[in-house]
Amino acid sequence: MERTSTPAQTAERTDEAAALADFLENFRLLCSVPHPSGHEKALCNLLQAWAGGHGFAVRRNAADDLLFDVPATPGLEHLPLAALQAHLDMVCIAREGTPFDPLADPVVPVLDAEAGVLTASGTSLGADDGAGVALTMSIAKGLMPHGPLRILWTTDEEAGMTGAEAVTADDLAGVKYLLNIDSEESDTVIVSSAAAALVVATTAPRMEPPAGDSALAVTLSGLRGGHSGMEIGAGRCNAIIALARALAEMRKTIPFALASFTGGTADNAIPAKAAAQITLAAKDRAAAAAFLADMERTLRSRYGDREPALALATEETPLPPAVFAQPQADAILAYVTESMDGVHTMSPDAEGLVESSSNLGLIAAGPDGVEIRQMPRSSVAARLEEIETRQLALGAGCGLAVAVEEKSCPWPVKPGSRLVAAIAGAYRRVNGTPMKVSAIHAGLECGAFAALSADLDIASIGPDILGAHSPGETLLLPSVAKTWRLLETLLPSLG
Repeated sequence: MERTSTPAQTAERTDEAAALADFLENFRLLCSVPHPSGHEKALCNLLQAWAGGHGFAVRRNAADDLLFDVPATPGLEHLPLAALQAHLDMVCIAREGTPFDPLADPVVPVLDAEAGVLTASGTSLGADDGAGVALTMSIAKGLMPHGPLRILWTTDEEAGMTGAEAVTADDLAGVKYLLNIDSEESDTVIVSSAAAALVVATTAPRMEPPAGDSALAVTLSGLRGGHSGMEIGAGRCNAIIALARALAEMRKTIPFALASFTGGTADNAIPAKAAAQITLAAKDRAAAAAFLADMERTLRSRYGDREPALALATEETPLPPAVFAQPQADAILAYVTESMDGVHTMSPDAEGLVESSSNLGLIAAGPDGVEIRQMPRSSVAARLEEIETRQLALGAGCGLAVAVEEKSCPWPVKPGSRLVAAIAGAYRRVNGTPMKVSAIHAGLECGAFAALSADLDIASIGPDILGAHSPGETLLLPSVAKTWRLLETLLPSLG
């Protein structure tokens, strides 16, 4: 059946405590079903049933995006159609030592009502973008007044934005304003974001029996990691890069062979941990341990307070049956150490904004294959191509096949945006202070939507999220209420 407006929609203002309780109920529902990028189908099934149970006629496309329309609050039918959009997938990161299968285990939210924060038990929380989904669920239920709405929940934002790219112009037909609820600062409206690409280097392993009679596991851990767009300018240590450099430096004085090298958890997360297994002569084991202990001190000195828990450890392991042929091992380390990583250029127009960067986010090198994944970003197409070209040349020189597999769209500033002006005005009315207007270096789905129509007016807002894409991810609950009040003021005024 088609849903009709409920009496709750006619209320001018919602009880904040009731709204927050409803939000938390929605969020816990999302957490109950595993939904890492590329594995959102079970959550889509759950939410499709949820929306149908509330009387909405849901459309679902081949990418498992969900769309449905919500009728206006009585008296606001004259307002233009607005879309509220959020993404369903999350980056699943577990704290070291926490048993967690992202495909099978639910996220366990931990509420600290006194502190006003929501975290997860040993894992990332998924407030990016579960907070946006949960807010739109409450709005769809009729807990605040609004004009005609189209709810759009997309998939695979974190890994490839394939959900956003599957949205068509017909899906947004009639929409005048699109509000993306995926920002992480409640006092800021985002008006532009960077494009991103995925650069993947691969090769078939060339293995041989180890010459050494001893083996060591070398692990760099305890790093802060973080979002490769939002925190790329914070100068944090990339575990894969740092470990590769330590091993390459050690090879200058201590011979060893590389048996495996793994690290990272997601393309768009700064790697917080990396590990390698090496083989060497037993007589060189003590020298290698001493060298790496000295390297740990060097890294601690270099990164200081930015990486207070940094640890570079060695442990004896059984001798593996095979190691990389030395020229290939050297080529793998060279590709990693010479890859573009971190900030490339800063914006000449916005002070403090990263214009171009790259994050080497994943490596899996062993007898089953070699894959090294990197995510460059830029708000300037030529800069993005510059990084891609550099990696293609570096890969060719190292004997690796390098391909640019995916690209997202940039989201340029829309001069004279009425939506941005309306958001800023509503924020001032609610909070008595001006709202910040900003561009971000991270990627947002808004670029894909902007490419569908030059007339579409788009902006991004959201509550405060700290440490997204990390086990310390924290949602600040007062900012959820703040975002709710902003929306409650904004939506009935979108004339």
